[in-house]
Parts: sequence; structure tokens; C-alpha cells
Amino acid sequence: MQTHGMRTVGLAAMLALGASAPVIAQGSGDGYLFHAPGGTFTIRAGYDHANAGSDVFAQSVDLLTINKRDFSGLTIGADVAFAVSERFDISLDAGWSHAKKGSEFRKFIDNKDMPIQQNTSFDRVPLTANVRFYLTPPGRSIGSLAWIPSKVVPWVGAGGGMMYYRFRQDGDFVDFNTGNVFPSTIESSNWTPTWQGMGGADFTLSPRVALRADARYVWAKTQLDRSTFSKDFDRIDLSGVQGTLGLTYRL
Repeated sequence: MQTHGMRTVGLAAMLALGASAPVIAQGSGDGYLFHAPGGTFTIRAGYDHANAGSDVFAQSVDLLTINKRDFSGLTIGADVAFAVSERFDISLDAGWSHAKKGSEFRKFIDNKDMPIQQNTSFDRVPLTANVRFYLTPPGRSIGSLAWIPSKVVPWVGAGGGMMYYRFRQDGDFVDFNTGNVFPSTIESSNWTPTWQGMGGADFTLSPRVALRADARYVWAKTQLDRSTFSKDFDRIDLSGVQGTLGLTYRL
């Protein structure tokens, strides 16, 4: 009876382990995954330094109490990537950069000796598809049941897509022909093609999670809204350099 009881307990334990194995295999081992990840999901945040190298920015700096650096600001973004080989993946990327600054005319005041004030905002939303190449293997397989992520994985990438932008100034302005002060909103917005090159590194925190350092140069230029701005203005410069930190989850 005792032997029969022990066999029964042993069989029950084996059945329990067999039933739980598929659930365990979906997770992580002690410092490893049970298979190479099929992709990643990343969220990031940081700073976007805008080039601001066109007439619309130069005029704002000249007339208003704005500096060129005021067109730079915080940026956030996210991407989902799909592995196509050990070192290559394709990603779909979305971001948003925002800057806003209150100002007043440098050389003019109103008829009550008060400053003539306005707000300037500058937003960019790039949507891109990218190819990323890992300079070293992201991890290594041990047999057929374990995949160990590398501690540090540098990478480079490039891509392109479309960018939405909005340049907006609202408040009080001066009519230089009459000297009158009037309220108004000046805005230009549109979609335009964009391109970017990027590089960075992933620092493994756990089998599933890595800290990602990301630097990229984003290029885009387009015509301003001609119903608002004179045709004498050159194209608005939407380019800039971004630096971000984020978390990458291996799928």
C-alpha cells in the first residue's frame, strides 16, 4: 500500500508538471528566455533640438523676445519592431516633439505702455518605417530551449515616412504700416515627407526588458501656408537632433 501510494503521488506530480510546462515556457528562465524574441516594443522620452534654420524662425527671434533654442523641447515616442533575422529588424515608429514660449515685441509697446504679448508653439509628429541593424548579436541560443540576451547591444538604423507639423503664433501683433495693434492667430500646418538616421544601444535589465539609449537626426522641410505667410519666406526647417532614453520589452 505504501509503495502504491508513493507511485500515485509521483504520477500526480508528473501530470501537474506536464500541465504547467506550457505556461512556464511562455515566460522567462533565470536570466534567459525560452526562445529568441520575435520583436520588441519600445517607449522613449527625451529632448529634441530643433535646427530652426529658416526665415519664419529668424523673423520671430528678430521681432519677439524668443531665442532660437525656444523652438526645441521635449519629445516622446514609441515603436514596435519585428525581427527579420538575428541582426535585422523592421520597426514602425511614432513620435511627438513640442515647444511653446510666451513672448512680447522687442521694440514696440501698445498705447497704454504695456507689452504686446503672444504665444508661439511648434509641434512635429513623425510617422516612419525603419530598418535597424544590430552591430553585435542581440543574444545567443543555448541548445534549442534557451536564449540568453547580450548585456549591451549597439545598433544603427535609418528610415523614412511622413511628418505632420504645426507652427502657431496667437496673441497681439503690430501692423507696421499703420502702427496699430491687433489680435490674431498665425498658423501653418501640413504633412510632408521625412527621413531619419539613428543609432543607440540596448542595455539588458532582465531577460524581457532593456534600457534603450537612442540618438537620431530627423530631416524634413516644406513650404509654409501661402495664405498666411508671404511667398518670400523660404521653406520651414523641421529638422532636428533627438536624444532619448526608453524601455524596450522583448516580445
